[in-house]
Amino acid sequence: MYHIQHEIILRTQGDRMRDKENTKALWTRPFLFLIIVSLLTTMGFNMVYVMISNYAMAINGSLAIAGIIAGIFSISALLVRPLAGMSVDRFNKKHLCIIANILIGVAALGYALSDQIPMLFFFRVLHGVAFGLSSTTNIALVTEYIPKERMGEGIGYYGIGQVISQIIGPNLGVYIADSFGFQPMFLIITLLSFIAAVMLLFLPYSQERSNQNDKKIKITINSLIAKEVIVYSIIGGMFSFSNGIVSSFLILLGKERQIANVGLFFSVGAIVLFGMRIFIGRVIDKQGLTLVVNISLIITAVSMMMIGVAPVLSWLIIASVLKSMGQGSGQISLQTECIKRVDASRVGVATSTFYIGADIGQGLGPIIGGKITDCFNYMVMYFTCAALIIGAMIVFNLYQNKTKSKSVSVC
Repeated sequence: MYHIQHEIILRTQGDRMRDKENTKALWTRPFLFLIIVSLLTTMGFNMVYVMISNYAMAINGSLAIAGIIAGIFSISALLVRPLAGMSVDRFNKKHLCIIANILIGVAALGYALSDQIPMLFFFRVLHGVAFGLSSTTNIALVTEYIPKERMGEGIGYYGIGQVISQIIGPNLGVYIADSFGFQPMFLIITLLSFIAAVMLLFLPYSQERSNQNDKKIKITINSLIAKEVIVYSIIGGMFSFSNGIVSSFLILLGKERQIANVGLFFSVGAIVLFGMRIFIGRVIDKQGLTLVVNISLIITAVSMMMIGVAPVLSWLIIASVLKSMGQGSGQISLQTECIKRVDASRVGVATSTFYIGADIGQGLGPIIGGKITDCFNYMVMYFTCAALIIGAMIVFNLYQNKTKSKSVSVC
């Protein structure tokens, strides 16, 4: 009898230990599932964004109209972010992800059928809305499968699918469109989106209804914006601000300075970003937010100054490595902190608030950069960007010291 009881006790203790280990496991089947879904979703986005302007002009749109068609996507995604965040916190995240991927597939199919600008404009807006919902929901959903103490590491690994799509997607989109036409490219994107939606049907997920879900839905500032992470959203937006400037003006800078093969800047950057995603999460979880973000902002500012004075391609390649290191560590750490700063019922609105900063930064970068370049030159533009990043670092440290002082006084 004693041996039986002793064996039962040992088994119970073993089960508890295994349960404890499982709660800390990161590479679970649902987590891998969501990485693949993210890869499929962002692959379509990266295939489209390099070709949509060409397609608009191919169906008799002017250059100005093509620019509007390209830009309305980001505006649509930005406008839907607050509502997406609120919806994520109130409704079933898995169902929202499925709906978003279906809508992305419908938008891509609409691209293939569009033979007039108004029709293309409509489906471009739909794509922006669906992508805004998808990106917000995906992050909120994947955090439910990441142990809290490994959140930075988990979000870093989760972004691997997005980085792979950045490396492959643009070139794949150009190849398919040039070799087979625009319609086959759009149909492939439709297929990828529907595959992602079907995969999500098999994702094991059960959402406990919170008290908030049982209440009548009220739209308030707190339900749309996570005020406690606004500063982190602004700082994260500075990385996107630099992205917008580099993406819009680097090729033109290369032509002006007669630097060949400038496209290598983006290829090298994507590879470095991929490498950063693999290990930076562990660094974030161990070293903390303040140190990582400060180093990231300094490195990014240096990369902007290097681009501003770059006389040859090698300078741009070094700047690309530095920029990707800064962005890869800075944005992940800030996004992770946004999620940690709120309770589980507000992960959606925290995620959308962070992305709002990124959307605004990505949009303002080319506008402000273009104005500065018109008045001065590319060097002044990139040095101004570096100065703004240093300014953001000062704001970040003031905020960190303020919040630290508050926590100490409370204790």
